[in-house]
Amino acid sequence: MSFAGIGTRGYGGFVGLGNFNNFDSREQIPLRMDEGATPQPLSGGNGRRQGANSYSLQQEITWIKQDSAQIRNAVVLLEKEKDNLRQAVRKLKLENTRIKGKIKKMQETINGLTGTNSEADNLKVGATEADLDYDDVGRDFILVGGTQDPLSLRYEVTIRDEHGVEHKSAERYYWYKMAEHFGDTETMAKILDAPTTIKAEEAMKEIKDFDEAKWNQVKLDVWKTGQRLKLEQNRWISNLLVYTGKTYIAVASQDKVFGTGWRKNRDEANKTIFWDGENQGGKALMRLRQQIKETHTWSGPYEEQEIEKRYTELKKYVWRRIDPARRLAILRGRGRGFGRRGGFVGRGFGMPNAAIAPVMRH
Repeated sequence: MSFAGIGTRGYGGFVGLGNFNNFDSREQIPLRMDEGATPQPLSGGNGRRQGANSYSLQQEITWIKQDSAQIRNAVVLLEKEKDNLRQAVRKLKLENTRIKGKIKKMQETINGLTGTNSEADNLKVGATEADLDYDDVGRDFILVGGTQDPLSLRYEVTIRDEHGVEHKSAERYYWYKMAEHFGDTETMAKILDAPTTIKAEEAMKEIKDFDEAKWNQVKLDVWKTGQRLKLEQNRWISNLLVYTGKTYIAVASQDKVFGTGWRKNRDEANKTIFWDGENQGGKALMRLRQQIKETHTWSGPYEEQEIEKRYTELKKYVWRRIDPARRLAILRGRGRGFGRRGGFVGRGFGMPNAAIAPVMRH
């Protein structure tokens, strides 16, 4: 009797499910036994033959175990191939989206040259880096986000709005304006008086009569205003933004409007090929940077040197992907750490309890 197995190429030397060629191929004639006969032990009178059979069975069991291990290896390889295919499909989808965006941008340029544009050019300030396609960004970019990042909305620094109301961060200003937009004065007060960012966020989630569609129409302008007030009222942060030069700024957030779609603790955040968000927050910062640069002057060499030190530190510890495995070491080394919500927004702009299922409040 012979069994050749199901060996196939492409599975890491996979050779089949056993090899039974060592069985004795001679036909065995069954012996008749009287009904009243008493069965004898297998070793009785046939020790040598039984020993040989036992060895053969042990050998076959060993081969079966080896084949089982090879099957497991083949399954692992197949799983890896499946993951590779998923990533390839994702990249193709992203590339398709980018190509569509490029075509649209080229069409808008053509319309502008031929005088058929219905809207004025909003980019006259010359922040060309804000219009870069992700494919053209390269490796020269900074990831904005976190409580320790002065350029992020969550960074705690006092700002005063147009009515003289003081807010503990641009993010809390954003939430305050959200409540104001829907006429919820009670929540406005709670956000303003909250002792911590977490408490302010909890209050924001209780905004009455919140309407996602209505908020989407104004939220980007509110976001820009909050950042602009922070820069105007805190010169050192404005200096820091200017010092970044023409470096591309990416908001590391899972939000698909303000950020790239990925938080800092994800490996995809550091790879532009995976960015699938609009990064409107980063683009707004780059345009604000260009506007500030047009009139900016350093008050002296010491001011620029101080900003250079801050810039170097932030680029090393904050404006990059944060590896969760190294986060604890960084926290210990720097003292204060990155806060409970290391990403730019995390649940940042949150959502009200009444609308937890259908919407994210951004």
